[in-house]
Amino acid sequence: MGAQHPIVIIGSGYAGLQLARQYRRHSPSGPLVIVSADDGAEYAKPQLSHVISKRQAANDLVSKQATELAKELKALFLTEQQALSIDAAKQTVQLSGRELPYRDLILAVGAEAWVPPVNGDATSEIITLNSLQEYRQHEVPLKRSHRVLIIGAGLIGCELANDFLQAGKHVTVCDPTDRVLSALLPEFASEKLQTVLSLKGCQFELLNTLVSAEKTDDGIKATFRDGKTLIVDCIVCAAGLRPRVTLAKTAGLNVNRGIIVNNQLMTSVPNIYALGDCTEMDGYLRPYLQPIMVSAQALAKTLSGEPSKVCWPVMPVNVKTTSLPVQSAGDVRSDDLIWQLDEDDNGLTGRAFRQEQLVGFVTAGQHTVASLNLLKQLNEN
Repeated sequence: MGAQHPIVIIGSGYAGLQLARQYRRHSPSGPLVIVSADDGAEYAKPQLSHVISKRQAANDLVSKQATELAKELKALFLTEQQALSIDAAKQTVQLSGRELPYRDLILAVGAEAWVPPVNGDATSEIITLNSLQEYRQHEVPLKRSHRVLIIGAGLIGCELANDFLQAGKHVTVCDPTDRVLSALLPEFASEKLQTVLSLKGCQFELLNTLVSAEKTDDGIKATFRDGKTLIVDCIVCAAGLRPRVTLAKTAGLNVNRGIIVNNQLMTSVPNIYALGDCTEMDGYLRPYLQPIMVSAQALAKTLSGEPSKVCWPVMPVNVKTTSLPVQSAGDVRSDDLIWQLDEDDNGLTGRAFRQEQLVGFVTAGQHTVASLNLLKQLNEN
């Protein structure tokens, strides 16, 4: 059904555009439609963690406009269009301005920032930086703020803290866990990064959460669970992302934390696929750039008539804190690991072994130059 209809990609972020580019490598002229909820401009989303210290305006991050992308990809690019519903039986998707038939539909709708419940009349002023549009909206108050509270000591929270510190701001980070990047790094690496950020001036409120945010004449009064209060100019939330699943759920697709896909990125409904931050495969969310690229390469082949499974290589995670860059890969969180640690004034390298076999590593500082060789060893094991 609908063989003459186009491939339709819902979402023009990194996942959607990478899939479109990979698809064009295999199918140079097949009909392709990309639907964007915003203006469709291409930008490097990871750079949102570094815009303040670099004094970049929102427009500085844009690499291509939608009109340029449409020409490059030989695609119909529909901007400012919300996907409202999917009729899987008819193979159509209802947009805010039209009904669009599809041969295959790909959901690349990403994830949205999660803000934990906070009381007070300043909660509406809590900022998230999950898109170029959000940065454009909050660009001026972010640049003017000197006292910044960051909710979340994970990857994005630490990168933002580093960026604001580099810009000369006073930064406080709160998190319910007892250390930074607790879900990503072993304790010795977390402690190293936390020490470096502390020496740069970052204050930490760990094992503590924000319970209220109230407007005052001097800024925002932040009150923590332990009763401590702090006056800040702005609050930035980096408490994590939640996959966007509403469209998929209302269409009857199987959904858990993310849209459930198999190893060919097929959903539970024929002719509908998903990739990127919105997906869940084998019980895992993989909200990083390299898994998206691997997924896009495999799905592009499938859509072009060559069914292909996603095969995950060992993929590194980069923490782009310029005060102390950190890279990790493989198993670095299991309790049964035996660590070999090499630390000096230039950084550290931690090698994780299980039964004398290298299964993971962490590098930090100048030691990250060793990551490529370590990654090669992991992929050979």
